[in-house]
Amino acid sequence: MWQPEEPANPPWDTILNLPRKQLQPSSDSTTEQNQQTDTQMHSEQEPKKLTLLDLPPEILHHVCSHLPLKSVRSFRLTNRLLGEIGACHALPELIFYLHTTDFAALRSIASHPIYPRYVRSLIYGCDILPTPRLNLKQYVHECRRMEKRRAKMHARHACDEANRPPKPLSEVKESYREYKRVHQAQEEITSNDLDYQILKEVVGKMTNLQEVMVSSDFEFRLGSLTSSSHGGRHYGGGSGTKNDALRNCRTPFDKLDCLTSLDGEKGQEGVRHLRAILMAVKEAGIELKSLCAGLIHWSFFNEALGYFGFHSMGNLLTNLTRFELLVLPGPSQDPEDLQHADAIAMNNMSIDVMDEIFRCQGLMRTGVIRKLVSGMPNLEVLSIGFMDHAEDNDFIFPARLQDVIPLDHTFPNLESLKLEGLETERQELTDFVVRHKDSLMKLELRDMRLVTTSWRKLLPELRYELKTELMEEVSIYGMALGMGEEDDDQELEEWFMGDPEDHGATELATRVQKYFMDPSKTDCPLSRENMEPVPDDDLMDEDIMDHPFEGVIPEDELAELILGGMNFQGEGNPFDDPSTFF
Repeated sequence: MWQPEEPANPPWDTILNLPRKQLQPSSDSTTEQNQQTDTQMHSEQEPKKLTLLDLPPEILHHVCSHLPLKSVRSFRLTNRLLGEIGACHALPELIFYLHTTDFAALRSIASHPIYPRYVRSLIYGCDILPTPRLNLKQYVHECRRMEKRRAKMHARHACDEANRPPKPLSEVKESYREYKRVHQAQEEITSNDLDYQILKEVVGKMTNLQEVMVSSDFEFRLGSLTSSSHGGRHYGGGSGTKNDALRNCRTPFDKLDCLTSLDGEKGQEGVRHLRAILMAVKEAGIELKSLCAGLIHWSFFNEALGYFGFHSMGNLLTNLTRFELLVLPGPSQDPEDLQHADAIAMNNMSIDVMDEIFRCQGLMRTGVIRKLVSGMPNLEVLSIGFMDHAEDNDFIFPARLQDVIPLDHTFPNLESLKLEGLETERQELTDFVVRHKDSLMKLELRDMRLVTTSWRKLLPELRYELKTELMEEVSIYGMALGMGEEDDDQELEEWFMGDPEDHGATELATRVQKYFMDPSKTDCPLSRENMEPVPDDDLMDEDIMDHPFEGVIPEDELAELILGGMNFQGEGNPFDDPSTFF
């Protein structure tokens, strides 16, 4: 019978590579002991693999702050600990409009046991449908009119869209049914003051609210603000900076594409919205860090009317580090009304505008805004402006610098200052700005008038006193009106610097900016020879393509501005379906 041969003695290198259990006796106790020893040695040789749970909470919070909302929701589903951390970043900022769907979503969020405590910022868009409501015939006419304007504009740009056929009447009627539904819901809210009630209810639960923004007439949508103080995410489709928060956000009115000129209530722009949210903040006793509001009709500041306003807030605005305010001093004018008005109608509209500006001017002389700003000692960002002053007379300004700024006051932390639509003197402006030179990093002047003094003296003074080459930005836009100070040159000064958010900055504005920031530029860029008056072209004019600033901004954005509003593109309104939050 065949027997297996005895194995030869294996070489030492083979023995050393054999598993330990093959080199030891095979008793059960010995085997178990050796397995434990092997496991211990193995654990000593290889470090433990880290998981998310091993990271410090601070790092996890930092990671969440950079995640999109969809990823934050997935992150929260991992386990209880990560769920609690993710909840802090699920809804730091909410964008909403005066609309039933949006208010229902706010209530849903406020009823959640975790989310309200971590809401840091509320952005209230003032877009509403104009009243009275259009009937079907008027709505169809509005649609066809807008389609013709689009076709004409696209034809000038040789776009394929110029040949797009009009919408079928059936689609227009379907759009009208949506328009009617939204308008009826809007009337129900305003007639019953539901906006005041709901905001009081939800804001009272947002105990860590720090920032409030009220945006009317596209303010803060085209670059008016810098980055958010907490690096928040904007669920309307923004890119993470405040200036884009509303620019890309879809609204409840998007399906009504024939009505692109949505804005606040005529003659009361932003007043109802700002009043409602401030009342809610006051009721909750919340001390804000940031407040931005614009356009706000000047009547909001009239304490004599007896309505709730800034004067009713007590000390709740004392801790503000950011205050941005843009006031509308006169009635807003519908471009269509201007286009079809005859000489008598135009004259009447001009009288109405001038009358309101004078009334605004009288109210500002009382120092109602100056007193407000005086009570904000911690300001880091301050922006105060007046927009759309009388076009018929460039020398009627609704407020002076001393009306809105305490010129003898120092804000030790002031980093950014923007002034717009004000008149002052060279000495007043220089003294106030230079007093803040140790902290000031950004300065912007827009549509300013020096009443009896010269810009050609102001610019060299500011550059010398501020050491502007050490600052981040110094810029002048819009109108720069002044008066020559030399004995032989006491004549009007007038330069137009453009607008980087509408037409684009002029070459002269760029030279002024370089003059401040580049020490090698020695000559003041403003002179009698390069003075240029404000152009008469209106942004809404159908001849906009002939404007000298054509092409400075992208054509698609210019097209939307011509049509009366920006096209808010993004991933959708976060309030479309409240259940998606949970």
